[in-house]
Amino acid sequence: MTENGQEAQVKFEVRLGAKDLMDFKAYHNYHSLGGVAALLFGIIALVICEVSVNRVNISYTLMMGFFGIFFTVYTPVGMWMKARQQIKNVDAFKQPLSYTVTNEKIIVEQGEIHEELLWSDIYRIKCTGKSLILYITAVRANILPLRELGGCTEAFLKIAGEQLKPFQLKLNAAKAIEKSRR
Repeated sequence: MTENGQEAQVKFEVRLGAKDLMDFKAYHNYHSLGGVAALLFGIIALVICEVSVNRVNISYTLMMGFFGIFFTVYTPVGMWMKARQQIKNVDAFKQPLSYTVTNEKIIVEQGEIHEELLWSDIYRIKCTGKSLILYITAVRANILPLRELGGCTEAFLKIAGEQLKPFQLKLNAAKAIEKSRR
């Protein structure tokens, strides 16, 4: 409830683009042990490739160069291409999602589809720097680009802060609000 007895409510609409999906994919890839290890391996392979030129068998040098390029260049390019393809081909990304956030629940609507999420259904909220990721489970999430939230970010995070436990909000609210205003 707000000071005047009215329930707090925030409404906003979110349209995802390939950049938003890429940000989400990169965040998950490079915030996991496997993603960081693959990137480090790629960098090390490129260094070994450079150092081994004219010192060892050419096939070893080429193999290290291939692995280095694969893990440092191909992985992010592949993620970008997949994100673009998903935005283009998946029907769920073609229409905007409308959110209504109250102290009791989050209502998500897209065309004929209507879903209500209680705050107790929310697993965690994280910020990538460009988006808020609203996790329903460890593997199911909604992406809320900060540029789409704009002036609603502060009100949304205020309600979320009141309804969720502190460990469920993995973000710096002040930074998220500032980035949403840009």
